[in-house]
Amino acid sequence: MIKIAFLEYENEIKELSYLMAKTFHEQDWTFRIYSKASDLMKGMKNESYQIFVFDEIFKTPRIESVFVHDNPNAVFVFVVENKYKYIKEDKRGRILYIEKNHIQEQYENIQNSLLKQSKQSDIYHLNYDRVNVNLPYEEIYYLEKDDKMVYFYTKKGKFHQRINIGEMEEIFVPYGFIRIHVSYLVNEKYILAWYKDKVELTTGEVLPLSRLQKQKILASKNKSI
Repeated sequence: MIKIAFLEYENEIKELSYLMAKTFHEQDWTFRIYSKASDLMKGMKNESYQIFVFDEIFKTPRIESVFVHDNPNAVFVFVVENKYKYIKEDKRGRILYIEKNHIQEQYENIQNSLLKQSKQSDIYHLNYDRVNVNLPYEEIYYLEKDDKMVYFYTKKGKFHQRINIGEMEEIFVPYGFIRIHVSYLVNEKYILAWYKDKVELTTGEVLPLSRLQKQKILASKNKSI
């Protein structure tokens, strides 16, 4: 069940909920509407959310601390007047921006991220040292190819599997992973910042970013990094 929390105004909620209904038409989903951040905090004591939609007035350090920081597996959509005011500085993979006056057009640019996020609770079944390990995609930070092995860096620790990373790319891309380098597949929501030839993760790790892959990512996202 996909759960979405709206901390937003009525007009934007109507339009966005209609668009999300189309995105998640093959999945079970529900949403709740809150008018105050304090009400949302109370609601979160009883249920968790995979997606949060906030109005621009809630783009504050306090909201960052209480909601964004404390919900590392969630994706956040901020509905703002001018998204370019934020995306120049904010390169986090799980923070998305959409403009109030262009919801219909710009929603198309974020719906794939929302759809992939909704699937991340699915499990990747890994056979590691003859033991079956169940890894939720949302708990995997990145995959690294080293010779004939692919190493999984996860919240549960480091694992490896003898497999081609090209095969892993086909499996993992629908779950929000992107190929940043010939040797690396990264869960986009854990990307904290993009640089000329590297990316920084929320874990503090810095991974190489190839020029070719950066061009492909830019083309697919149709936005500047």
